Parts: sequence; structure tokens; C-alpha cells
Amino acid sequence: MTTDSGSHFFRYVIKEYDMAGISPLRFAGIIPTTSMIYPVAAAKLICRISGMDTFNTHILSAVYCLLYILSIILCLNLLEIKKESTFIFSGLISMFVLLDGNYLIWFNSLYGEPMMIIGLLIFTACCLFLIKSRNPRLKELLLLFFASLLFTGSKLQCIPSLPLIIYMIVRITWAKKESFHNDKMRLCVFLPVILLIYYCGGIYIDLNNTCGKDTKYNSVFYGILKNSDNTEKDLEMLGLSADLAVESGKHAYLPAEEYEKYVPWSKITEEEFYRKISNFKLLKFYLLNPGRLIKGLEYTASQSFQTQTSLGKYEKGAINSYTYQFNRFTFWSELRNRYFPKQLVFIILFTAVVLFFSVLKYIKNKSVLRLRLKIELFWVVAGIGFLQFPMPYIGNGEADTAKQLFLFNFIFDILIIAAVTSIFSTIITGIRRQPAIGGLLHRPKPFRLNRE
Repeated sequence: MTTDSGSHFFRYVIKEYDMAGISPLRFAGIIPTTSMIYPVAAAKLICRISGMDTFNTHILSAVYCLLYILSIILCLNLLEIKKESTFIFSGLISMFVLLDGNYLIWFNSLYGEPMMIIGLLIFTACCLFLIKSRNPRLKELLLLFFASLLFTGSKLQCIPSLPLIIYMIVRITWAKKESFHNDKMRLCVFLPVILLIYYCGGIYIDLNNTCGKDTKYNSVFYGILKNSDNTEKDLEMLGLSADLAVESGKHAYLPAEEYEKYVPWSKITEEEFYRKISNFKLLKFYLLNPGRLIKGLEYTASQSFQTQTSLGKYEKGAINSYTYQFNRFTFWSELRNRYFPKQLVFIILFTAVVLFFSVLKYIKNKSVLRLRLKIELFWVVAGIGFLQFPMPYIGNGEADTAKQLFLFNFIFDILIIAAVTSIFSTIITGIRRQPAIGGLLHRPKPFRLNRE
């Protein structure tokens, strides 16, 4: 799907917005609100203190940058990389990849993408801190739950990661059971998990009834029906009227006059489509049609490794005409976009190899609990990435696929950093051992006096 040529919002960055009051109930999660509310509130406070009459996204981008860089540094330090050379290399490669301009440019916006990756890094840092801590206390545990909230509540597409997040929380607390042995501490684990589920459920219900309508429309008309050989049969499997086939190949963002009958958000579409379709039906359709799912995943793979989308990157006064091109500090993203094979086979093979070696390391270190927990955390992060890959096509058809793969691309970059750092560490270890081995091989035989 291309950017709407008539939309100023999509063609240019809008940096100033009116400031409205925020209900305390939203901060508490009682009124469902995405976790973006916290950095936005911090930026809003800075704007007011600075005497600004409007909210400025430049301030928000500064808040995001601070959180982003600090969370990267925390993760690197809490990984406890023992070899100094490997630690330095890991830091350099992380900064080179993760501080790419096509990641940072999103910070100057009100999109949820920055909060996704920042929330994931903060959650990872909190997990690493608890893994490192010998006797974690209640405040560290509550910090982990807040970090979980920041990530899972950042965007609707992060909510399916909730089971993995809960698993990691329970796994760490179980591994540190000497600190959580009494009933009070167990309650402090159980209760926040319930609240986290409630919070994510509230966001899901709220967003599913708003922007979720557009994604369902895209999923059916711009996904299933767009690539269908038998639209009537597909609609029957979904429990929908065959008459809906007239809108095949259309997404939810066209002018109203371009639709034959079922205009998004119209009364007839509400009765004939929105009330009868659900995410469960979409998932069931693809499970019953694995061939269609594989084709959809192949299309998704063709849209991967692109963090530069068709959205405008500049304010209207900064350039003469609209452009989506952005070439500042984007060497890594351009390299990845140009040379990485955008094929499903490549993504599967690379991920399988990385996970295979992590499993070998996990088995080799049976007695080292800290390292095993870190590897499990690595698996959880990778698992979140796996969940992100099929979601755009299943839940949104061929609309905005590259944008919806933002978190997947970020996690894939983390896998690359882990793989390259591991290779570097292995090479350095081999170089350091070689002189010692060589010395043993060429050591002269000791002289012995013949007493005969």
C-alpha cells in the first residue's frame, strides 16, 4: 500500500500538537491506554516547563533517544561479557546497527514503533538485572512488571507476546525461589501478572474496536480475497456473504467513491462484515489453508529488512516536495535492504542456525544458572520476533507490511549482533590459545643423563 498522496499527515512530519489534560486513570491503566502515554507525558511536562504552548515531537524524540541509548548500554553491561575485546566489539557493532538513522527517525513521531523497541530493551535489561541479582527484592520485581507493561502495551501487535513475557517473569522468579519463598512474595508475583493480563486485555478490546476494524478489512479484502482463485469459497469459509467479493483487492484507506458497495465503517459494512469477522476466524482460515499461509509468508519475506517506509521523513518547510528518502547515518539499513536475501528460506535457515548454536551452549552449561537464564531470555526475544513475522499478513493483508515488520527487523538485527559477536569471541579465543598449543607441539624433549 502506498502513502495517501492527499494526506499531509503521511507526506510530512508534523511536530506540533495541542496539549490536552491526561486522566490519572490512564496512567494507572484503568482506562486502556498504550504505554506511549508515559514518554509522551514526560515530553509534555518538559514542553510546559520550557514555556511552550504546544506539544513538540522534537522533545519527545529527545526523551526516546535518552531511554533508547541508556537501555542499550544497560543491556550490554548486564550481559557480563568477560572478555574485554568481545565487550568492546559487541558495543561497537550494537551502536552501528541499533543507532541506524532509519530507527532513530521514527523517534520524531507519535507512532508506536519507538515504544516497541525501547520497551523491549528495557524489559530485557530488567530481566538481566534480576538474573544477575543474588537476592532480588520486591522493587526489582515491580520494575520488571512495569517494563513488561511498557513493551506489551506499546502497540496492538505486541500483545500476542504476552505469554512469552509471563513465562520469562515466572522463570526468573522460580530460579530465584529462595527470594520468593513466602506467600507474600508469591502474591507479589501472581497479582501483577493478573494486572498485566487485564491491562493488555483492555488495550486489545479498545484498539480492536477502532483501528482493528481497518486491519480486518485489509486482511480479508487486501489479503485473502486479493490473492484468491475462488473468492466465494473463501468468503464461505470465513462465514461471510459472497456479495463481499465485489471489494476484492481493496484496502481500507481508499476514497469512498472507489468502493462498489462496502465502504469501510459504513452501516452496511458493519452489519455484513465487521460483526461477522474476527481474528480467530482469520487465524482458523490460514490454519486450514497452509498453502495460502506459506504464500503469504513468502510475500512478507519479500517486504522484510526495510526500516525505511513510504512515510514522509521531513517537515513541510524543510524540503521543496514530498520524499520518503532519508540517507543520514543509514549505512546499515541500506546494506541490509540491498544485500540480505528477502526470502523465507533465508530467514528460516539463519534463525535456525543461530538457535541451534544457542541450544548447544545451553546444554554445555548445565550447571551455570545465570548463563542458562540469559540464553532462555535470548530465546524469548527471538520468539517475540517469530510471532511478529506472520502477523502483518494474517492480520492486515498486504497493507503496510514493511511498517508492520519494524519489530521483526529490529529483533533480526539483534540475532545478527549475537551471531557476529559469538563468531568474534570464538576467533579471539582461538588466536589466544594458538601460541600455547604451538609451544606444546614444539617444546624440546627434556635432557636426561644416561647413568649406564
